[in-house]
Amino acid sequence: MKKDNDILSRVGRNDGLAVPEGFFEAFAAKMEASLPENPAAEKPLTVIPPRTFWQRIRPYTYMAAMFAGVWCMVKMFSLMSPANVDLSIDNNKVLSDALSDDNFVYEYILNDVSEREILQEMYDDSLDIDDIMPADGVVYENTDTPSITE
Repeated sequence: MKKDNDILSRVGRNDGLAVPEGFFEAFAAKMEASLPENPAAEKPLTVIPPRTFWQRIRPYTYMAAMFAGVWCMVKMFSLMSPANVDLSIDNNKVLSDALSDDNFVYEYILNDVSEREILQEMYDDSLDIDDIMPADGVVYENTDTPSITE
């Protein structure tokens, strides 16, 4: 560090850009006092350019596009919905045939089967499978299946 100070003392620090003490403290006030008054500068001049044709019709174009989009959506939803479907039994042959079939009514319409009946039917079905093929996969000649303890 001492070596740097020696170089600066030999060269000198006067680079020609020195300002007097306290010059910038009152600089703004002096500059304002020296300028002439200009009332036009106090009010900013706002220039409104003339509107083009597109700028004038743009809101109406956007509104028309919005209504066209709504119309297209309504049209699509009306096309996707089924036409007036008549579900009365008098006019619908397929529905009347289905309701006249007892199997269809018991399978798809009536919900009279309780859980107990379903479990009983599943148990009975499992017994039928065991009669055909025992759980261990071995087919025995006699009808008696060996017990687990044998």
